[in-house]
Amino acid sequence: CLLIVDEAQNLTPRAVEELRMLSNFQFGNQALLQSFLVGQPEFREILQRPEMEQFRQRVAATCHIGPLDRDATQHYIEHRLKCAGSTGKPSFDPAAFAAIFKASGGIPRRINSVCDRLLLAGFLAGKTHLEIADVNEVVREFAQEAEVPVRRVVADSGPAELSASGPTSTTAANLDV
Repeated sequence: CLLIVDEAQNLTPRAVEELRMLSNFQFGNQALLQSFLVGQPEFREILQRPEMEQFRQRVAATCHIGPLDRDATQHYIEHRLKCAGSTGKPSFDPAAFAAIFKASGGIPRRINSVCDRLLLAGFLAGKTHLEIADVNEVVREFAQEAEVPVRRVVADSGPAELSASGPTSTTAANLDV
């Protein structure tokens, strides 16, 4: 049996311990369960904790996939589009691929975020060819979203504005979001 756990960085320490315990079960010299854990870089940090030493001793192999380079980013996007059923539309200007790489740093989940937004914007605008200007607009939107304070209502002191540094109100209890 093979157990595949995606997004393993979200596992609790107790869940990781349960996986370790499951790995103890054997039939003769054969393990009854193999686990394949896939996670973001945060998962490596979790595994380095002192309480994870027994679990680390059970790890047969690890692999860290770093950011993609510019060409691999383009191939990754083209592959994902093909898997999604694209037959050439929308198409991308070569400079758009370079802009996506620059905006994402070659990190697949960031590439996915930029492309999701880019494809949606292209669809809404009726575009079948996406260019660097389209990518730049998406990047600007992401930047604006990160800067815009979020309005939340604080139950006993009225509205509070939140910025990247936290609430400007001193009371942050009983929030209605």
